[in-house]
Amino acid sequence: MENNETIGGKILSLRKAKGYTQADLGARLNISYQAVSKWERDESCPDFDTLSKIAQIFNVPITYFERGGEELATAQTAVASEQTREMLGVCKDCGKVVYEGSEGATTPALVCKDCMNARKLAVQRAQEVARQAQEKQRQEQAYREKAKKDSIARSRNKGLIWGGIVSVIWLVIGFVSGGDAILGGVILAVFGFFFTSQMFWDGAVFDCACAGGKVIGTPGVIFTFDLDGFIFLIAMKILFAVLKVFIFVLTAGVCVLAGVLISPFTFVPALLRVNREGV
Repeated sequence: MENNETIGGKILSLRKAKGYTQADLGARLNISYQAVSKWERDESCPDFDTLSKIAQIFNVPITYFERGGEELATAQTAVASEQTREMLGVCKDCGKVVYEGSEGATTPALVCKDCMNARKLAVQRAQEVARQAQEKQRQEQAYREKAKKDSIARSRNKGLIWGGIVSVIWLVIGFVSGGDAILGGVILAVFGFFFTSQMFWDGAVFDCACAGGKVIGTPGVIFTFDLDGFIFLIAMKILFAVLKVFIFVLTAGVCVLAGVLISPFTFVPALLRVNREGV
């Protein structure tokens, strides 16, 4: 429960009324939130200068913290007793006079306890920010690795599924046909599985199968501007068109056949590559 009869209780009431956290008040006073917490639990008492700053922050008179003058007198006595102690110098961070017993560090420079607490708090905050950044980086890395594994699995499975479909089709055709066609269907199913799978994975089979089927250019035709010349032009154009289609089909067929023949030998290396790198 809040005890509004003590300085700590009054500080607690003012802070809550203002909506400040202990860290907010500590930042305004350039001290740690632990110091504010000790005040509010009446485990320690702010000095007179700090009490004056608190009064200014909450816009109350300094006499607000009196209880029959006891707390204020205690604070003033503490200030007077502090001035009787040996002065060590001036705080490097805040410029406040530092007396014996109130120093936070003396080397490499003189720093008061409040500034030393503030330093420690800043280090803790920096460490927390660094930890959060590392955790975020770790999560992003894990996400990228998972996405890569999923992509590899999809590309691998796509080839295997389509290879299986083609293989089943050839088996069905072979068994439906019966006789010697069964053996042919089994052979075509095996080659069809290896070839179709690798057509989804790129690599040697894909490059080989796609190497053919190129459209070639045809030479120009010289003709005369008469009926026989136009007939000759049309005939040559038809001939070249048929020739282009024939060469296209021939080269495509040869390259696809070559891809089919090498597919059993390249299947295992291609599968290992896809499992490792994806498509």
